[in-house]
This record gives sequence, C-alpha cells and structure tokens, in this order.
Amino acid sequence: MFLEWSQPIEKVDDALRLVEASYERQASAFLIEARLLPADFFDLRTRFAGDFVQKLVNYGLRVAVVAPNAASHGERFAEFVAELVRNPVFRIFSERAPAEVWLGS
Repeated sequence: MFLEWSQPIEKVDDALRLVEASYERQASAFLIEARLLPADFFDLRTRFAGDFVQKLVNYGLRVAVVAPNAASHGERFAEFVAELVRNPVFRIFSERAPAEVWLGS
C-alpha cells in the first residue's frame, strides 16, 4: 500500500516525517509530486537529493517522485534519475501511472 504525500518537503530531515507517517499509517511507500520538493532537490550541488534519498534507503521506505520535467533540470540531474532506475527504494518518474505501478509491485 502506498500513500500520496501532500506536504511540502523543505529540508533533508523531512525524510523522517515520511518514516514517521509510514509507521502511523502502516504504509510502506509514498508518492510525491515534484512540486512539493524544493529547488535544492534538483540542484545536485546542494547534496539535498542524495542526502534525502539516503535517509529513505536507510529506513527501507519506498518513494516515487513524479517529475514530468526532470530532464529540464540539467544533464547531471538526468544522470541521477538514470542511476535511480536500479534503486529498489527511490525512483523518479515522468508520469504518475508508472510510478503507481512500481509502488504497487
């Protein structure tokens, strides 16, 4: 079962709010729309995305981000998204339907 996250994510430690919600709601996965992520998430120089994802990996919480314009964030971010294709915990999708399928698998 997955839940759709609806609160803005402003700092790396907000990953822990997802972990708390997973225990409270007995959910093992979340769907997050890209509009809820800060600009720093898409700027890999800030390390926000890497640190955020690492926290989720540490807790084994599955998260799918729906970011239709992920490629517009530059070549490095596109490489990051490509690397995540093999990640069993965190992935970025350009469309919602494939994200829901992955979370449900």
